[in-house]
Amino acid sequence: MHCKRHVMGRRIVFAFCDKDLIGKKLEEKGVVVDLEKYARFYVGEDLASFDGEFESINAVGKKSIEFLIKKGVARKEDVRYVQEVPIIQIYKIRE
Repeated sequence: MHCKRHVMGRRIVFAFCDKDLIGKKLEEKGVVVDLEKYARFYVGEDLASFDGEFESINAVGKKSIEFLIKKGVARKEDVRYVQEVPIIQIYKIRE
């Protein structure tokens, strides 16, 4: 599984993607997940870089989603599917 931490000012965005999905383009009902064009967004550090601090998370793939569910960050009911591949976007709401 790939994991990449993006820091934009004070915002932290994590991207997770199963390794076997990099280089693919998923399309269904107007939703496009282009893991070829945007591979650099997902490929980076290992999972040790995920410390639970984030503003948002983009995750694609069964292993990535299962990891986030086990960490208590994602919920099964929030997972969507594109070409039968699970995807999720998670946003923390700041108070």
